Amino acid sequence: MTAGKIRGLLQVLLGFSALLLAANAASAGGRAKEAPGPVTITIQSSPESGLVTELVVRSPAVTRALSKAKKEPDSRSPLTDTYITWKDGGTSRRFAVDESGNWHEEAAGLRWELSGAELEAYIEAARAAHYGRLLPWEEAKKTVAMKSICTVTDLETGLSFKAQRRAGRSHADMQPVTKADTAIMKEIYGGSWSWHRRAVLVSREGGPAIAASMHGMPHGGDGIPGNGFSGHFCIHFLGSSTHGSKNVDPDHQWMVYKAAGRLDEALREASPYGVAQAFLVALNQQETGLLQRIFADPKHPQLLHFQAAMKEIQGIRAKEPKELPEPPGEDATTAEILLDTTVYREGHKPEHQVFHFRMKRGGKDAPWQIEDLSITASAPSM
Repeated sequence: MTAGKIRGLLQVLLGFSALLLAANAASAGGRAKEAPGPVTITIQSSPESGLVTELVVRSPAVTRALSKAKKEPDSRSPLTDTYITWKDGGTSRRFAVDESGNWHEEAAGLRWELSGAELEAYIEAARAAHYGRLLPWEEAKKTVAMKSICTVTDLETGLSFKAQRRAGRSHADMQPVTKADTAIMKEIYGGSWSWHRRAVLVSREGGPAIAASMHGMPHGGDGIPGNGFSGHFCIHFLGSSTHGSKNVDPDHQWMVYKAAGRLDEALREASPYGVAQAFLVALNQQETGLLQRIFADPKHPQLLHFQAAMKEIQGIRAKEPKELPEPPGEDATTAEILLDTTVYREGHKPEHQVFHFRMKRGGKDAPWQIEDLSITASAPSM
């Protein structure tokens, strides 16, 4: 069942339940109070994303939870993909829901603490309809079988096109099926082919979507005459690797996590070195949401600097260390990472720079984040 069908079915069922409740209240003979407005759950991977999932909830249990919510003064505007709108009498309220389930009403400067399995279940249902399943390549390739035709949906633009798997053992080598599909794929990339990775959802014959990452550069062999695409492009899934080096591409993997709605979870599990690597991925792929999640201070000067300079950076490549840094102890709350990099900027010569990360975390179960970042010049590699 497609995400759209899931959303439609949920809305029908919830609306039907509300009608039954209203009918029962009327038959009881009492004058029913005006029904509270529905709660609308909106899932959107970024504020600019064209792919939006909405779930309308009409539930007395949710209304009771809202009426009993504890409210505290709050000035935080969390990074989130989950938003709630609710008409409370004559007041329309909008909330941003953080990872802990707190509702932040920015306009009123309040944080609402809500609980309830039913409420959490509705949010999870909306997220499941919006994002793809996180499946390892060994499982995903059974769905994206050789010669199968799949629907590829870009998470940011919401545009979809058909593509066929033509080859690939370590990941899927795909080609747009028709010229119209090629045109849509090129539109996703702003009219120019690019190696940039993009979070995508891959589904087959209306089945559940799988979280994946694609690049947009035709290369290699061509197998579908007349589709206007000279070569193939690559789609990676969780744990898939490149054909040449057999290495797992971190840029693709972080975009897979984004397509699954699991960026926060992946960052919680990442080592300090993994977080530093995610920082480079965010710059290479121009992923502002990932970059913001990595810094402990949302107003950190280096975060603001790279957000402004991101479009000028064509790429940052780190020198592969001979040995990966030793992971910090289980109870450690600070760590330092050095990355020797080459920075490529439009209109400039490559710059050799050392990035010195000071990381911290709030506890052993909290994610590592950048507390401070300093950059110094390094000698060019020979």
